[in-house]
Amino acid sequence: MIEQQSSPLLNNHADVAAEKRGRHHFGAQGWNVIIFQGLLFWIAAGTVTHGLNVVLPTLSGLYGLDYSTLLALATPASWASIFASPACAWLCEKRGVKFNIIVCLIGCALCFGALGYSSSFLSFVLLFGAVSFFGTGFAYVGGTALIANWFVRKQGLALGWCAIGQTLSSAFYVPALAALFVWLGVRYGFWGISAMMLIMAVWAGVFIANKPEDVGLTPDNEPLNAGTHKPRGYVSDISIRQLLRMRDVWLIGIATGGIYIMLVGVVGQFVPRIMAMGYPQSTAIFYMTVAALIGAPGAYGWGWLNHRLGVKRTILLYTLCWVVAIIVNMFAQQGFMLWLSLLMIGLCMPGATNLSTALIAAKFPRQHYIRAIAIVMPIQSVVRCCAFLILSFGLSWLGGYTGAYQLLVAVGGITLALLWCTNISPMDKEKEIEH
Repeated sequence: MIEQQSSPLLNNHADVAAEKRGRHHFGAQGWNVIIFQGLLFWIAAGTVTHGLNVVLPTLSGLYGLDYSTLLALATPASWASIFASPACAWLCEKRGVKFNIIVCLIGCALCFGALGYSSSFLSFVLLFGAVSFFGTGFAYVGGTALIANWFVRKQGLALGWCAIGQTLSSAFYVPALAALFVWLGVRYGFWGISAMMLIMAVWAGVFIANKPEDVGLTPDNEPLNAGTHKPRGYVSDISIRQLLRMRDVWLIGIATGGIYIMLVGVVGQFVPRIMAMGYPQSTAIFYMTVAALIGAPGAYGWGWLNHRLGVKRTILLYTLCWVVAIIVNMFAQQGFMLWLSLLMIGLCMPGATNLSTALIAAKFPRQHYIRAIAIVMPIQSVVRCCAFLILSFGLSWLGGYTGAYQLLVAVGGITLALLWCTNISPMDKEKEIEH
């Protein structure tokens, strides 16, 4: 039967067999890759998203730039990340994942450091656009491709550990950047984060390999007699035109974009939402930190469920949890319901990147992954950009946060339907079936 003939390398679902070396025995090189990618997530999430909480008011105060205008310009500047996916995927294919990560880290370091000298709206848009481009390139294109190369059967677990870095970014990146501004001054404070990126570039150059076979290892740190073998190649034979014509590419792109609409819609307005309940800003920020810290075990938990249940079941469950969390928050004012909503939101926060990456990798394993994200991630990004538009419409025309959150719940329902219709059989397996 076809199912018996398919390679374990193509199976991104849970425990197809008990691993001889143990579920978390990734090996020294495997853990090196996991920790490296977790730090990339920490830096990228903070630099591209969370850091704006302190970057915008700081630049506004230093150079006398209107804060509202800076905030408005941050959105079109961030659209540069849409173009990072095809450009950096092409670079990964031509020169390797490691080369792309190093180039993007250096580019992001230089542009982020230069942000401290953004004395005009034009310079801010250009520099933050470049930061968004390179940040997406090293963490969400190159970094996730690195994980796809190194882990297959244990990919969900590996991504779960990596996602802890992104969750901790929500809690600690802003305080760290603010401390650098106090310690080094604004202009040099930006270069403090840039120095971290340059250290990561050196780490990649010296200690990271494109794939386990380059250092005599196998994916998941499994022994050769466990059924692993080298893949046919790392250059995909699927054309961009073929990908654009595939129904599941569009379903995955739109559905994962819908997940990010819920994530951005809730997290991006978390503090104003809590303040609208009557709490002071300091309490609202405290609650957001608590939710982010709750997300640390949640990051691993979603990876573990992916490993046990398979990515499709897990991402359906994850999306349903987001819908329930939003509904609970709609009715939360204080006491038990408020803390229940914080718990659920915190647990959901880290799962989006983890599970959307795993979903793409399940459909397009190893050699196809890089080419697939060149199409899927731009679709996802365009859909995600609708989050603030949906929020704005709900706040203005549907009675405030209750109306806005009702729209997010509707997005969650559509996302569930799209995910349910998605066929995640690995691309190579579909070719076997056709033959």
